[in-house]
Amino acid sequence: MLSDRIDPKGIIFDFDNTLVDTNRVIWEAYDFIFSDIAIKFNVDKNFLFHESRVVENEAIRTADISAKSYDHGVWIGTVVNRLNIPVSEEEINAYRNAFYSYVTDHPRFSMDTESVLKAFKAQGKKLALLSEKDAVDGQKAERINKMKFSEYFDVIVIAGETIPFRKVYDGPKAFLETAKFLGLNPDEVVMIGDRLDLDIQNAKEAGMKAILFSGFVKPREKGKYPPDFVVYDIKDLENIID
Repeated sequence: MLSDRIDPKGIIFDFDNTLVDTNRVIWEAYDFIFSDIAIKFNVDKNFLFHESRVVENEAIRTADISAKSYDHGVWIGTVVNRLNIPVSEEEINAYRNAFYSYVTDHPRFSMDTESVLKAFKAQGKKLALLSEKDAVDGQKAERINKMKFSEYFDVIVIAGETIPFRKVYDGPKAFLETAKFLGLNPDEVVMIGDRLDLDIQNAKEAGMKAILFSGFVKPREKGKYPPDFVVYDIKDLENIID
């Protein structure tokens, strides 16, 4: 680290597992669905959870990052099919829809989030939210719009919907576009996100400073560059950003 504090003109926030605890909500959504399946088909819910982790790890391990799918709703169908549970396609689709409805309707986030964003706005910072599209078209926008704190953002960019984005192939393109939407140069912006391979790496390659948020999940992925700072609580940003 070159200094203990930075004074950017703009701040770009990631959404999932940065502003909202998406991993926790996904676990709750699985619990909601698997509880129903366990009762209806007389199977062990813990066994369903175990198999879901196997399916998830296989999907993440075997796919190139540009082709990775995080469609948890589809994975529910994979789990029941592997375990030969007699769930119809109609029921699987209903479970997938119920899963994503739960994720949309039950956001989890720090109670300090709104006050931190409000404080940065009062300091004259330009704020952007940059997030990748969800598996279901339009869902990310719906989830963001449900957040009262979304009103503090000058720009909301959903990569893959608001602008084209193909992960590895486009690299820092979405980050550069977001800085442009803010009317700022990349070196005037700091990016805050939870992923070393996407948030931190692409921000650094775009010429931005980057802060790793590790309050909700510990990063499993690796990136080419270390972050400038690491924080574990959104309030900690006030100790770094002037």
